[in-house]
Amino acid sequence: MPYFINFLRVPKAGKTFEVLEAMKKAHSATGRSGNITVPVSGANRGQPRPGLISLVSGFQTLDDIDQMQNGFMDNVEAQKRQNEIDELCDETNYFVSEMLAGPEFPEGYQPTIVSRLIMIAKPGDTPELIERLLDVREKLGGQPKNVISRQIAGPIGQVRVTMFGTSLQDVEDRRVASVKHLGNIPQLISGSPVRNLGRIVYRSQG
Repeated sequence: MPYFINFLRVPKAGKTFEVLEAMKKAHSATGRSGNITVPVSGANRGQPRPGLISLVSGFQTLDDIDQMQNGFMDNVEAQKRQNEIDELCDETNYFVSEMLAGPEFPEGYQPTIVSRLIMIAKPGDTPELIERLLDVREKLGGQPKNVISRQIAGPIGQVRVTMFGTSLQDVEDRRVASVKHLGNIPQLISGSPVRNLGRIVYRSQG
């Protein structure tokens, strides 16, 4: 099962673009595929300002995650670079996630917008929620398909649906189409889902 890592950084006031440039260099140094997004619209009013999200992908197994993290712990220069970025931020966090279903991009496709919808299943309903989300993914059809993933730490029932598009309207059209296939999903989740919209400003093919 493939895995990926998201790095979330909330820059200090006046440091957003400095953090962004440092994140680009850090991502490039990994040699892996992925992207960096800047917020289109903040999802959390409790944050001083919206966060920048870096996606590092291409991990086929958990052993690959181990290898990257072990390499980082042995690399003093890499640690120094990360600390320098942290000093520019009010908040830093990272999340390892398991990809349950991938995007299946058509050849030459270049998305510009990423929608991340996070929901938490009611106790005992996680397997059914995942099954229903996979159903919606297939019923929408076309490419790219929604990515269904879940973090390997944090709330046990948390599931993420990531949708890619070439514009805000493209993502909105796909969101509206997906609503038609929700079925009993609202009854399977606890509370209201949280949606984050980001614009891709950096991408790497690894």
